[in-house]
Amino acid sequence: ARGVSFVAMRRFACRGSLRLEKRSYGAMKRRFCSVMAQQIKNFCEQPMRGITLAEMVAVGTSPDLQKALLENSRMLHHELPVRLSRRINELQKMPYGLSEMAPVRKVQKWYETSFNDLISIREPVTVEDEIQFTVLLEQIMKRHGGVVPTIAQGILILKEESHPSINDCPFLQDFLDRFFLSRIGMRMLLSQHIALHDPSPGFIGILGESVCPGEEAKAAVAHARHVCETRYGYAPGVVVKGDVTETLRYVPGHLHHMLHELLKNAMRAVVERHSICVNDSIREYQLIRELPDIELTVAAGDSDFHIRISDQGGGIPREQLANIWNYMYTTAEKPKEADSELNQGIRHAPMAGFGYGLPLSKLYARYFGGDIELASMEGYGTNAYLFLSRIGNTKEPLPN
Repeated sequence: ARGVSFVAMRRFACRGSLRLEKRSYGAMKRRFCSVMAQQIKNFCEQPMRGITLAEMVAVGTSPDLQKALLENSRMLHHELPVRLSRRINELQKMPYGLSEMAPVRKVQKWYETSFNDLISIREPVTVEDEIQFTVLLEQIMKRHGGVVPTIAQGILILKEESHPSINDCPFLQDFLDRFFLSRIGMRMLLSQHIALHDPSPGFIGILGESVCPGEEAKAAVAHARHVCETRYGYAPGVVVKGDVTETLRYVPGHLHHMLHELLKNAMRAVVERHSICVNDSIREYQLIRELPDIELTVAAGDSDFHIRISDQGGGIPREQLANIWNYMYTTAEKPKEADSELNQGIRHAPMAGFGYGLPLSKLYARYFGGDIELASMEGYGTNAYLFLSRIGNTKEPLPN
């Protein structure tokens, strides 16, 4: 190498080494992806285990909580990768090119990372293992916090591309039902286990032992009125009546979400029915008559709680009634704040516009053995019925 400096020789050697390292890294990455794909396939073929709500309660009321948490962590160590693998498999097979859209790929990456974290940590054997495992569960909860708005972003992109059959695609509707129902179940299992480490009076994990639907309704009314007044400048009153002091075992956060969504829809319908739009560019409304009250009635049955929300918002045409459970359907325009709201998450959703509120609320109700139904009189108003099952041995519904 006469005439070639030592520095030049070193640079040449380094470049060769870097090329070798890049090839090695690429090969390692391909092997890792291949191994991960096989592991996902293996877990995907295993059956899911439906957990009864009584089992969740039993863990939190065990006389030996430490032992119960250790046993529950072992169950989760096996069950969660099975559930995640099924959702990853479906995310890879979505129609209309959704699987290749950046928001959907982001969610898939979150799920794959969580799947790999769970199969990489050993099954808890000691108390220290269980604590370490719980820390991982907290990390997964945080990582998956933006799943709903991120998936919504992907659907919005697809709708804006105006694919002709997107609104009537039963596969996509069924997929979203399965995906979000699975997400509700996983977050319930994770948050319940995490919360049992920090007990609160009146709660078993995140399950409230004596949740009062009447009181939760009043809180949801205040929340919905604030959102409505911020959007329109007006909000109808709400009369809460019936068995307003009765209680049941429930997750108050889930109940608030469902009540808030139903009340928000009712308030929007009432305001728009009894006002006129005076500035279409900014959707500004002016009242033309006094807003009628919305009635919220609570009835405590032996097996179920029934909550009826009655409004005089003009009702829904019969041919459109089935569409309200469709994720691709909304009667509202996409709000200008859509992108920022999607980034912040579902808790910060505006008055209307994404079409996810009612379908998700129905899934929350069904997770605990309840349901939501609507009966509408076009030209007058709508009755929304929320059924809450008194939690007992109801097994969580598992998506196929």
